[in-house]
Amino acid sequence: MAIEKGIRLGTMTLADLKKSGGLEAAMRGFTRFYLGPEFCENLLDGSVCAEIAWLQGQGKKICLLTPLLSEKGARLLNSLFKRLLKLVKGGKIDPAGLEITVNDFGAIELAKRNRLPFKLNAGRLLRNNVFDDAVDGFKVHNGRVLEFFSKLGITRYELSTIGIFPKVNFASGRFYGFNRRTFKITLYYPYLDLTNTRTCLVGMRDVPPEGSALGVTCARECLISSFEITHPSIREKLLVRGNTIFLEFPDKFYASEKDLLTINVDRLVYAPFP
Repeated sequence: MAIEKGIRLGTMTLADLKKSGGLEAAMRGFTRFYLGPEFCENLLDGSVCAEIAWLQGQGKKICLLTPLLSEKGARLLNSLFKRLLKLVKGGKIDPAGLEITVNDFGAIELAKRNRLPFKLNAGRLLRNNVFDDAVDGFKVHNGRVLEFFSKLGITRYELSTIGIFPKVNFASGRFYGFNRRTFKITLYYPYLDLTNTRTCLVGMRDVPPEGSALGVTCARECLISSFEITHPSIREKLLVRGNTIFLEFPDKFYASEKDLLTINVDRLVYAPFP
């Protein structure tokens, strides 16, 4: 069994990728494209539907990334789901070639209400419901949550590299109340998302505790660049993009793809930027 290779473009458009000279290489090197705003609802945009249709026409599989949601984000995502359904009914999108990654239980409910024909995955912001990945590995700490997600049709979980080959407790699944055969892992590299906030770390002006962020207009600074930050108490260099802080692990962390299969990883997703 071969490892499937994907690329996470996020909110980078195919036009921008082509302008940068990277589109042809991406089309040659990856079978699955990850599109959409994984971390911020302000970036939800219906234009991604046309890109999904185009990529499917080129024989590629797609995963649509969706973020944490407020009431505003729920309305935007609901509209996006309805737009996707119209394209499916019109024969412009093949539901078998599109997955939806959810990072909010509200997105799961919206998918259910809209009767989406797409497979759902649990995103990186939901991983701590199931996995402990804080130190040296991916350890399932809650077999009942695995069962809960399975009843929702979710059997794939998205995790980030931790810079080393992770230790797992999957062989002891019976003791912890789960079966390792019931789930698969998608692993992102080379960036680990450390923490995520509801408001932008880069674009937000100072809002006092008694104030509200609702009146601050999003200028989408995160689409332009990320920022490096350092702190005397932190040894590692941190990267900030929008509302998320990342660590980068550029070194290869596995000897062979067969090793990845032993820890339930059957899909690798390269992120060219955090």
